[in-house]
Amino acid sequence: MKISTIHIIILSFIGIGGCLEPFNPNIPNSQNDFLIVDGIITDRPGPYTVKILKTNSFNEESEFVSGAEVSIEERDGLTERLVESSAGVYETNNMQGIIGNSYKLNLNYNGQLYQSTWEIIYASPAIDSIYFQAETRGTTDKDLDQNGAQFFVDTHGAENGVRYFRYEWEETWQLGVKWRSGNVYLGNDMVEPTSNPVWRCWKNRSSTSINIGTTIGLTKNVLSGHRLDFISSSEERFTERYSLLLKQYALQENEYRFWENLQESNQELGSLFDKQPANVSGNITSVTNSGDVVLGYFSAAGSQEERIFLNVQDLPTWLTSRPPCTGLDSLLKANYIPQSEYEPDLVQRLEFGNFFIDFVFSEFSGVPIGALIAPPNCSDCTFKGGDLNKPEFWDE
Repeated sequence: MKISTIHIIILSFIGIGGCLEPFNPNIPNSQNDFLIVDGIITDRPGPYTVKILKTNSFNEESEFVSGAEVSIEERDGLTERLVESSAGVYETNNMQGIIGNSYKLNLNYNGQLYQSTWEIIYASPAIDSIYFQAETRGTTDKDLDQNGAQFFVDTHGAENGVRYFRYEWEETWQLGVKWRSGNVYLGNDMVEPTSNPVWRCWKNRSSTSINIGTTIGLTKNVLSGHRLDFISSSEERFTERYSLLLKQYALQENEYRFWENLQESNQELGSLFDKQPANVSGNITSVTNSGDVVLGYFSAAGSQEERIFLNVQDLPTWLTSRPPCTGLDSLLKANYIPQSEYEPDLVQRLEFGNFFIDFVFSEFSGVPIGALIAPPNCSDCTFKGGDLNKPEFWDE
């Protein structure tokens, strides 16, 4: 897979399916290709992943690296070779990180050997609470403000415990529709129950920004009111039910400084490789050629996870508004001259994506005299990109 761009393009480490962002690193003139490597091992059950991308600074093309030999080594312990699960993504099988143990990444590719430094897993304190508050933000339009929900996290650790943290999160939300279609129109005023209801779906999104925090300089090892994601009320997140899975990583100072430097280099706090400066280096080097630049970081981190659910009835109305839907369209037989055009018109509209909702019945005879139909954006949650399969973790 190749991706052509104006600048060198590097896949965001935070979510391999995330955005591609421009990056202009300071590469030696003698180096045509360079690797971007991202990996992590924690004390939570795997599999753990290592992602690898190769970029050519001359023809401005990037590609995922397949066929590499990737392994994670435990000091005074076992070494596990990772299996390529998809192009450029390598996964462990049995290994699980242990608090207090040290780990190193080994990578062989194209006759070159790359290694990370030894990294120790330090225990992460528990997540105390996740919560949100209403917040109004300014926008690029000075006359227009943006209302939304700002999420926060609180955590605290032992005085001699870890004081550096990084956060990632996964959002999942349930989508609904205004008009539910329970029947399929068969023609000639006949219907049957639908076997594929499309009025409840789920969508998800992973964080793509750099989010770090530290308690260094504080009298106590307490991180209170640390800002996470901001969700605008204009986004359709809280129309049915919402879930946030927060991941907290306990970092060593060197890794924290790595993320901090990247964050400071990009005022918009975007993805990992937005405008990375030349002096931001990770912990992976080329053993074969010490002059080669390798970008990225292999992390060993204690981890804690916490999931919260928010129900629409528990949220303020200003946050739960959904995009407006039009009313149902009424097709009445009496409006068609000749009436033989009613049936073809109804069938054609349904073929074009509208949904049959119900019949219009005569007040006198009780027989159908027309039909009510709805547009797909108001009756089909897959129209909005939703997935009909309920996540395993979803708690009703």
